[in-house]
Amino acid sequence: MTQPSQNPNSASEPAMAAEHDLLTTILSPEPAYPWQPLDPEAEGYLANLEAEFEALAEDDFSTAIAAGWQILSAQIATQMNATQAADLSSPTAPTSVLSQLRPFEGRLPGELLQRLATAATALARSGQPLIDQLVQCANDILPGWNPDDLGVLARPLAYSLRDGRGEILELNLRAIPARAWDSLSELEQARLTLTIASVALKAAAEGESPDDGAADSADG
Repeated sequence: MTQPSQNPNSASEPAMAAEHDLLTTILSPEPAYPWQPLDPEAEGYLANLEAEFEALAEDDFSTAIAAGWQILSAQIATQMNATQAADLSSPTAPTSVLSQLRPFEGRLPGELLQRLATAATALARSGQPLIDQLVQCANDILPGWNPDDLGVLARPLAYSLRDGRGEILELNLRAIPARAWDSLSELEQARLTLTIASVALKAAAEGESPDDGAADSADG
């Protein structure tokens, strides 16, 4: 009797066996898995699958579940460890920046302070010009403002961050009424947001090496 030209079980022809298995799977009249479980044609597949589960001994079934859970647990643990490592590698945490914004708790809602701290923490490591960092921090809180208009207001603060001139910050704060956020005009809200953003960026930059974002120019 003539021997078949392909033998999937032959150890001497692994490549041919793999090709044979792939071709068999592609040309198989039955799909490997019913993508539409509610389709009537999937009923037979699901019935056979259920019969296979019922045929498993209780010990075998428990062993299979335990093995699957161990694999899933290992994957979850790996992902959690990677996330924690990324958090620990962050040079500045939003909490440390928030601590520098406490004097403004009565002037800006807590949620907005949190958003400023988070944005400043990320932007301080971006390498972008200081004026762009200020505009992006404020733009998240003041989406109705044109970025170019915010840039005009932010320019003196960007220079103060670059040169360490704290008097500009003080002048800005004195020019803005110490009233509730909702009672401020749109211009006053923009100036206050940019002023607080400059404090947040400075706090975030201080958590980095001396050669990082604080050395950027105001104009880039």
